[in-house]
Amino acid sequence: MMETVRIYHSTWRMLLLALASLAFAVAGFLMAIHSTKGFHIVVGWIGVVFFGLGGLYMLYATLKERLTGKPFLTITDEAVIMEGIKQAVILFADVESFNVVKMGRQEFVAVHYKPDVERQKLDEANTFGRSIRWLNLRLVNAQENISTTGTGMKAQELCDLLNERTLPKRTSPFT
Repeated sequence: MMETVRIYHSTWRMLLLALASLAFAVAGFLMAIHSTKGFHIVVGWIGVVFFGLGGLYMLYATLKERLTGKPFLTITDEAVIMEGIKQAVILFADVESFNVVKMGRQEFVAVHYKPDVERQKLDEANTFGRSIRWLNLRLVNAQENISTTGTGMKAQELCDLLNERTLPKRTSPFT
């Protein structure tokens, strides 16, 4: 039996990311209200929505972790439990493997489900969820991924830890 691993976001990193996002939202707002060109107005409002919601989510996630004591990721022998807007559980029994994927300068841990589970996940998702899963499949060849942004753990380190738990448990022939 392996020990349970709990991974929290760094409060300072998350607050800095939230402040940076909110600064971009303010810049977008200023662009939108001070511009006379339609394109700049649209880009400004898109920036307000995108960065504003991102910054607010980071504040929410940080406060939720600190107030409830629930980590962003909990890794047990059976599953990875990810806390977000809603909780996601990834059972190791459903996973073929994990690998690190890169999008721009960002690294994620991609979750590769067994074929029957992959089909089931798509079938069970609502329309929006199915769209996100298809988009992820096209971008990183996996329906789901795990970000380590804002945590103290590198993507490769998390990937290695998860793959260790995915491998079939071997018993010693001498026991």
